Amino acid sequence: MQWDDDKFVGFDFETDGVDRKFALQPWRMRQPKHDGELELPFHVSPYRAFAENRAWPTSVSFVRKLSNPDRFDKLGTTYPDPSAIYLLLKQAVDEGRTIVGWNILFDIQWLLAIRKPRLRDLVFKAKWLDGMLLWKHYFIEPEYEMDRSKKKSYSLKEAVREMLPDYAGYEDEIVYHNPTPEELDALHKYNHRDVIFTLKFTRYFYNKLALEPQRLKAALIEAQCLPFVAEANLEGMPIDYLTCKELMANSDRIAAKNLAKLSPHGVSEKVVRSPKQLSKLMFEDWQLPILKKNTSKKTGNETNSTDKEVLHELSFIDWRAKALREYREALGDKTKFAETPLEAMEYNEDGVARPQAIVFGTYTSRMTYASKQGKNKDAVQIGFALHQMKRDKKYRETVNAPEGYEIVEFDASGQEYRWMACASGDKVMLRLCEPGEDPHSYMGANIGQRDYQDVIKANAAKEEWAAGPHGIRNMGKLANLSLQYRTSAPKLRVKARVDYNIPMEMPEARRIWRTYQLVYPGVPTYWDNQIRIVRQLGYAETFAGRRVQVTGDWNGDFGWSMGSTAINYKIQGTGGDQKYLAMAVLKNILLEYDVRFAWDLHDGLYYFVPKPKVELFQVRAKKLLDNLPYQKAWGYTPPIPMPWDTKRGASWGTLKETK
Repeated sequence: MQWDDDKFVGFDFETDGVDRKFALQPWRMRQPKHDGELELPFHVSPYRAFAENRAWPTSVSFVRKLSNPDRFDKLGTTYPDPSAIYLLLKQAVDEGRTIVGWNILFDIQWLLAIRKPRLRDLVFKAKWLDGMLLWKHYFIEPEYEMDRSKKKSYSLKEAVREMLPDYAGYEDEIVYHNPTPEELDALHKYNHRDVIFTLKFTRYFYNKLALEPQRLKAALIEAQCLPFVAEANLEGMPIDYLTCKELMANSDRIAAKNLAKLSPHGVSEKVVRSPKQLSKLMFEDWQLPILKKNTSKKTGNETNSTDKEVLHELSFIDWRAKALREYREALGDKTKFAETPLEAMEYNEDGVARPQAIVFGTYTSRMTYASKQGKNKDAVQIGFALHQMKRDKKYRETVNAPEGYEIVEFDASGQEYRWMACASGDKVMLRLCEPGEDPHSYMGANIGQRDYQDVIKANAAKEEWAAGPHGIRNMGKLANLSLQYRTSAPKLRVKARVDYNIPMEMPEARRIWRTYQLVYPGVPTYWDNQIRIVRQLGYAETFAGRRVQVTGDWNGDFGWSMGSTAINYKIQGTGGDQKYLAMAVLKNILLEYDVRFAWDLHDGLYYFVPKPKVELFQVRAKKLLDNLPYQKAWGYTPPIPMPWDTKRGASWGTLKETK
């Protein structure tokens, strides 16, 4: 699997223009103010640029073989038109070459934004590879409680700085405003040099990963998903204006109601916005118990926490804390899940929000979503934090399918529970993953000291003691989903109160914690063994071969976090790998049924499917998903079924389960 220069071609866009006459700054444009007197800079997405015919890639460069970065081979063009881009891309595809870029998701979006069907077909036919993605696969840092400002960058600029320091700062030589022919020539040379560096670094990481072929294979599978994710970023998702407005009005009512109750007790909008003032009010004036301390990373000073968990806990003992929690939640939900999608929709001007998927967004490989484009004061709202969306149906009803389409969800059933069963080898867990079993009812039966079959029957009959919000099955679900990652009894108690609204006390939490470990003895054994293995190796690994670095002082401040990464990564990271494999397997039938990938979230994949084709697509896709080629892709076969559940509907919040 070693790199072969003849099988790859480097590719990169430089996008910097308002139109074909003026170049400003990288991927920026200018918009007149409403009075027409002043122009303000702001960032622009490919969609806006092409839809409004106000921006265009200034330069495109293709490189078929590695060369010296200081030598200029003009294989490409400045101010390229769609035909020139198509021919360059088609030649690469016809030659059977893999097209290599750095953060190539960006460049694929620009290709798709041209809106030429022939070019789109070519994009999905081509084989793609991202050098930045390979670097992450080779060396990805875990997300401990580190200073976010010190988080490693995987940009091309950083790669040059680390591996070719003699060229560091080469991008500073380029002028982007009102280019002369000489400046355009320099820009194209810079564009070409970017591609050379991209090929050099991609080759380096490719060959490093190829020494352990399974690791390379995991990266190559993930790269197959890039065109579909790029199209999702470009097309976005329709937002229901009226539903957002209703949610905003409802949030305002809830906030106003609680603020009116709290005002006589010293609460105001200003106080709530100030952690210092709110802390004084709660713990000095109201004399509420202090439950948690926050330590400043800059000063080392401690403050009394007023975060979400604290307010949930205090809300069970003081009505003022409950009202304060409801007030803050109402305003937070309004901003994040109603106002922000509306702002994105209005900026995009087509009723669509465009959350920008970040592939390999977390150290466990799962996608995250950026809501803004640009930085600081120039940033504009083009989407919303999709990965943080509440499970509440009324908020999810703001996201609709495009006209003529339905949303289809494929959910990896009990994903993390099943991968824990595989990792731990626990016999009870493995048995409960077989068809006809219900792990949550089983755990609930043990917690409630009831017969398992009685719980199954009562749950099917929707009897309150079994199927209700505080019923036995929900208690089992809480234990199964919380405790497999070494959650302590105190944290279980908090989670029960915050996420499940169950007023659990510590004796009950400790009893459930002990019950869990008695029912699944293989899980605590897995914890100990996994930490021991990861300490020895310096990394944790998924079943697919993806790795995360876990090094440092195991006895220091991050020792517990390192242990948690060691335990969690094999489970959650494998879940991410499973979804990338699923996306890659569905690749061909997406084109066949004219299906568009929509988004990825937790253990689910979402697609926009033409209404007449929904049933056929669901049946065919589910068959492929239930029989994913784990052995061929990973060199590993799960000892238990890995089924997928399906849902469909007109909006995210109205999805109904289908058989």
